[in-house]
Amino acid sequence: MARAITDIKRFEKSREEVIEENVQEVKEAVADNKEAILQGIELLSALQKEGTLETLSAFVKAKDETLANVVREIDKEQYTPLLNNLPELVFLLGDLNVSGIRNLSSRLNNGLERMEDEGTTKKMNMLDFAKVLKDPEINRSLTMLMSFLKGMGQK
Repeated sequence: MARAITDIKRFEKSREEVIEENVQEVKEAVADNKEAILQGIELLSALQKEGTLETLSAFVKAKDETLANVVREIDKEQYTPLLNNLPELVFLLGDLNVSGIRNLSSRLNNGLERMEDEGTTKKMNMLDFAKVLKDPEINRSLTMLMSFLKGMGQK
């Protein structure tokens, strides 16, 4: 009959082997995330140059005192209306169609750029106005504006 195994020797890596594996793992992570690491370094450098990194560091070190000061400041009576309206503002932001607003903002910016390029010194008479309505871009803009006004007027 066989004897029971009572002495189990575990395989243990030397400290040098563990360090070598860790260094290799870090090298692979750096290679895989090179762009992110470089952008992080650029960000830290910019924060350092502007003095913001030092401010953030000081804030983290004194976070309890800083937060106490913020709470003490917000507790003043002048901020009461803001704090009362804050929940409604959060719900309003949740109801907004952000992609629609982004689209509208982009179109408004395009219109403003076009207006600045062409100027507003030119006057139009009724005949010019009728001719302009045939332009598909202007017609589309007026149609969108009318739809907007109609939707805004609904209850």
